Amino acid sequence: MDTVSLITLGCPKNTVDSERMHRLLERNGYRVSEDATEADVVVVNTCGFIQPAKEESISTVLEAADLKVHANCKGLIVTGCLAERYQTELQDDLTEADLILGLKDEKDIVSHCDRLLGNRREDPLKGLDDRHLLTPAHWAYLRISDGCDRTCSFCAIPGIRGGNISVAIEELVREAGHLVKHGCRELALIAQDTMRYGADLYGSPRLPDLLRELIAIDGLDWIRLLYTYPTGWRDELVDLLANEPKLCAYVDMPLQHASDPILKSMNRGTTQAGTRKLVYRLRDAVPNLTIRSSVIVGYPGETEDRFEEMLAFLEEMRFNRLVAFSYSHEENTAAGLLIDDVEEDVKVERINRVMEMQEAITTEITEAMIGQTMRVLIDRPSDDPDYDWIGRTRMDAPEIDGEVLIYGQGGRGLFADVDIVDANGYDLIGKVVDVESPGELTLLSVAPAG
Repeated sequence: MDTVSLITLGCPKNTVDSERMHRLLERNGYRVSEDATEADVVVVNTCGFIQPAKEESISTVLEAADLKVHANCKGLIVTGCLAERYQTELQDDLTEADLILGLKDEKDIVSHCDRLLGNRREDPLKGLDDRHLLTPAHWAYLRISDGCDRTCSFCAIPGIRGGNISVAIEELVREAGHLVKHGCRELALIAQDTMRYGADLYGSPRLPDLLRELIAIDGLDWIRLLYTYPTGWRDELVDLLANEPKLCAYVDMPLQHASDPILKSMNRGTTQAGTRKLVYRLRDAVPNLTIRSSVIVGYPGETEDRFEEMLAFLEEMRFNRLVAFSYSHEENTAAGLLIDDVEEDVKVERINRVMEMQEAITTEITEAMIGQTMRVLIDRPSDDPDYDWIGRTRMDAPEIDGEVLIYGQGGRGLFADVDIVDANGYDLIGKVVDVESPGELTLLSVAPAG
């Protein structure tokens, strides 16, 4: 049996693309392996968003190319956002790759692998909605739309993935139901901009309608909102977040900056005052709300005063989770026409200042949870012999936030009530006081994928 290895870089949207390619390959008779050294074909699903991601993608492709010399590899395919963004250039310059595929070509991944290996096939399956999860079976990403209609000056995504294209509510409900039937208990909703969901299909955003349909699915316990834009929040959505127990009291809302001149240049469509009003509105309405955000430092025109203004705003907001990124000067973006006037060492120094401040805030927040009993979804056994299990609370999105290091009985994909006895930076430490029995779950017997 021919073997393909999929290497996935970048964001959760890329993960979903790889999950679909994985299932297509399996359904057409290929064996898919995590071990690239045993693969007949290696597929690298790249990221091309900013310069560091592009550099990582090229490095990974070159490492995979070595397998054609030192292992079994007979073909190397490069796809994903880097391939979409620079397809013509890569075809000329990246001669180590046998095929450079744009995003629309991924549905034909089987035919491309067949071609490289000399396989003949009458009618390969393609375009399946099914996915082979690369996450554990008990949680998954649900991509509700692709592309973006926003025109943020620093962002290349609309040029790579095009405008916002939403998936119909009934299709998403069917996909979510299938995932839940096979053991999924938490869905993390992803898009470039979840707040715009449905605007292209229905004439106006329909995120609350989608959420109500997902909430009605039996067996789905947690729904988490990622990639929410700071404009577009309506009372209907705030009320849902406040009153529906299946919706995690968690908002991922990248703000990018807080100085009005920078926000205007970024074309974010909001102001510091507007963001402040929204944050307090959400916190007043939603008990125990966790807010995760991100900011860009070193954007063109970010003087020390404007940076200090952002730093003061972040200190006031005291977000539960925050990450800072260094501005990347990207071609074919509006900001790419500006002068990249902040020195790299200044960008690094400013990132350090943001993260030092945030570490102190997050430590205070986590230490205040000592003594509470929290509901935890157990993700996996602990590799550290000092603990038995690793899990997450409603406050923690998978793969990006903190975790709970757990003593006591448990099981992958089970919920447990955990007494928080200590904190360690972004992580909590706790002891199980009660855990549901696997027998309580009416799930199909499926092994965790990936």
